[in-house]
Amino acid sequence: MSLERAVRAASWLAESSAADALLAAELAGESALLGAYQERGVSGSSSELRGICGGRSAFAGDGIAALWALVGDLAGWGIDAGSGPASGPRLLNRLVRGVLAGLTQIGVSASYPGRDFVVAGGLRVAQLSLARGAGGRLLFQVLVGAASGFGTAEPVPAFFGLPPLPAAGALGIAAQAVCSALVDGFARRFALELAPIELSADELRAVAAISLPPLDDPELAGLRSGGAVATPIGRLLAYVALRPDGVLDRVRLRGDWIAAREPLRELERALAGRVPGEAATRELCARWLAAPESAVVGLVDPAALVEALERSARAAR
Repeated sequence: MSLERAVRAASWLAESSAADALLAAELAGESALLGAYQERGVSGSSSELRGICGGRSAFAGDGIAALWALVGDLAGWGIDAGSGPASGPRLLNRLVRGVLAGLTQIGVSASYPGRDFVVAGGLRVAQLSLARGAGGRLLFQVLVGAASGFGTAEPVPAFFGLPPLPAAGALGIAAQAVCSALVDGFARRFALELAPIELSADELRAVAAISLPPLDDPELAGLRSGGAVATPIGRLLAYVALRPDGVLDRVRLRGDWIAAREPLRELERALAGRVPGEAATRELCARWLAAPESAVVGLVDPAALVEALERSARAAR
């Protein structure tokens, strides 16, 4: 399946499907998949497609197995059961267990060390991400280096206090076999009763009509950035415009991290009228980071957000 078709189908599920679902795809082609908040060209590939989940870029063509899990009833998957809303890191920690179960079935001993990847044999073999669709339903995305690695030319992140990121590699297993194992692993790990779905002609037309996010982000027009701030999984960039009195007028936050789109938009709107370095701005960023519905992964300190805003405000003056 082409990357474009797979992302359209995942987007349609996230926005239109009333039921929980798994979509597995043996990808084809030579495209790279960008995170929802990344800048164009970061992968170094001549063919890029912007995804709906956050995170880092990945090769998503021949030899890559992909799976998207649409989760509406978190408690039914053993998540949020009596312990309160799950944060982004906790969601990854729970849902990656389906990936590990699937890989175990095909003889791959893998582990999840945190952040946004799975390791086997000292290599990154799977890349993880999240998004939220209509009604707050969760979309979990995993790309597995089956017969090919998913690494791109994007610089490897270096974050003080964390071990170096392992190199991306491949399992040396056919992507179709990995897809089957992932579906079976999720079914077993989360006690899912799966039934194949045959889309109707109308549903297939709806999938084909899904609009994908543009490569060039129109929301950045007229905004200035003061450069990147390091995060545990990559970079954070703030793009801003200032009012005549120097306070923030418009803000867009971009980079390699993961976050639910609507809470992010609410934060960007709330930052308008703020002074970047004031205590109230830091408190606003801290509340967004701590809110489970934000589903943030890869940003842990409000100081990083404040620093990015201050750098960009200086550049815009």
